[in-house]
Amino acid sequence: MCARHSFLPSMISCILIYLHPLFAQMTEQHVEDVHVSSVIFSHTAKDTEEVNAILSRVSKAGGIVMNEGTADDWGYTGLFKDPEGYTWELISWLEVNDTYTIEVNREYPYKPERLFHAWTSPHVLKNLFGLTEMEMDVRVGGRFRFATNQVVELPGTHTESGEYKVIEPYTRIEKSWNYEGPMSPDKTLHSEIILEFKETQPNVTQVVLREIIASLCTVTKRNQARDKWTQALMELDALLSLDN
Repeated sequence: MCARHSFLPSMISCILIYLHPLFAQMTEQHVEDVHVSSVIFSHTAKDTEEVNAILSRVSKAGGIVMNEGTADDWGYTGLFKDPEGYTWELISWLEVNDTYTIEVNREYPYKPERLFHAWTSPHVLKNLFGLTEMEMDVRVGGRFRFATNQVVELPGTHTESGEYKVIEPYTRIEKSWNYEGPMSPDKTLHSEIILEFKETQPNVTQVVLREIIASLCTVTKRNQARDKWTQALMELDALLSLDN
């Protein structure tokens, strides 16, 4: 990935802006348009003023601010179009106890029930992640274990396991997520996965996926995690389309 635009003053030069052609649109304005991107990665923000300072530079550089800085429980965001017409989301993460949150989302032309069943279906998840081994007990307190040796770029066995913490049918899933394998040969990586299913209009559901983890301490690692989950949401769309 390479930097495409520079709207940032030297005092906040550690914020990086990227364009990645494989990223799906991650803002609420879901538009099927070739001029859609949505990836900006930032350091810890102090407040919305910091986000708005960047948006001000966007405006001065010829961009169009669509949403000014807003805050929620995981960070600060803003939305703008660059001079070439690409849509971007500015994401500035909060750090809490040295943990980081990655969030991606995607809309699907299905009701929440279908998306919820997909994320709890052994058949769907086996195809989605290319699993060679899997165990699932989908209930609060139930455990799961996924394994694959089909990752060409990183040979070896990749294993994910954990426990279901919250299951709200058709609405929310929370689970611990522990990784062992070639991506972290020296230690197990521990994180939390939260999935939310929101019907934004009749027969249209937005799936929001968050991963909360302590090991994403560099921009590169956060980029890789977001890329992985964004690709998974895109591939799930393709799998569900085949079942129609």
